[in-house]
Amino acid sequence: MYSKNVIICIFAILFAVSCSKDNQKNKAKDKEVPVLEIKEKDTLVNNQFVTDIQAKKNVDIRSRIGGIIEHIYVNEGQFVHHGQTLFKISDAELRMELLKADATLKQTDADVRVAEVELKQIQSLHTKKFVANNELEMVKAKLSSAKAKHAFADAERKTVLQKISFTRVTAPFDGVIDVIPHKEGSLVENGTLLTTLSQLNEVYAYFSIPENLYFELLANDKIGNHQKIELTLPNGVNYQFNGALKTAEGEIDRTTGSIRYKVLFPNPDRLIKHGTSGKLIISEHQANAILIPQKSTFSIQDKTYVFVVDKQNKVKMTGIKIGTTLRDSYVVEGGLKKGDVIIYEGTQSLKDGDVIKIKKKY
Repeated sequence: MYSKNVIICIFAILFAVSCSKDNQKNKAKDKEVPVLEIKEKDTLVNNQFVTDIQAKKNVDIRSRIGGIIEHIYVNEGQFVHHGQTLFKISDAELRMELLKADATLKQTDADVRVAEVELKQIQSLHTKKFVANNELEMVKAKLSSAKAKHAFADAERKTVLQKISFTRVTAPFDGVIDVIPHKEGSLVENGTLLTTLSQLNEVYAYFSIPENLYFELLANDKIGNHQKIELTLPNGVNYQFNGALKTAEGEIDRTTGSIRYKVLFPNPDRLIKHGTSGKLIISEHQANAILIPQKSTFSIQDKTYVFVVDKQNKVKMTGIKIGTTLRDSYVVEGGLKKGDVIIYEGTQSLKDGDVIKIKKKY
């Protein structure tokens, strides 16, 4: 009797488990989810890169002579022209040196003339055999020495004049004045930073791409001067002018594994300043591209998957290769083909092998 009851209990348990599995299968089969049929279409893909914007020319204006800043002719943020005077450093001491140099030059000039007259006299006497050869040679040496001293004095004078010219600091090109750290009356040394000058009629936007992406784009002719390049400013507004892609750097940065490019943008109103940040949008046309919504995908261990639906409405977990990421969709470069059907949304409630009912087909 006891054995019979045990057998009855076992059969009851097996029946319950079987019913439970059937209910689960029916429940899975009853799931209604929307699906998406994969289509190919031409699309414009926007690749985004963080950029660092620099002036076409940006140079430090430094003092080339020590002294007191006598006058500042410009203001911070002012536009200046090539050759315009920016600063005047006191040259009073140099003017005194110039007076001394002038006097020394005149003295050496007189010494040369005296030596020349003396040489003529000695040469005349030498011709008449009144002086010896060694005396003639001594007078010639005296003239050579006088000429050397004159040349040295002339060079010294030119050096002082050059130093005086350094006291007037001018703009090396048209540009905008940056911060002026020192005020009138400040004592500066040779090499002291006076300001920075930026040429802003055009600016360069620098960006980096990984070396693997660089070679991929190069192989597919996706990088060059044919792309439309836009700039988004820090306030989120798109800049009114498009840019032109210029040359890349000559080598890969081994520390970052990337290569640096620059894009030239016109800046006629000097709206963009040196050091501005932004975002580059480089558009490229892709023919026969496969786009899927981001919500149709799920990730497992850094890999991206979708559920592909077969003709029996059974779902299969399929890995895909993501190309460009758009705002709410992906460009798929591998794993899917035209005509495939995938789960449009609701992947979190499914598992590999589930049978579904199609709620809606997109």
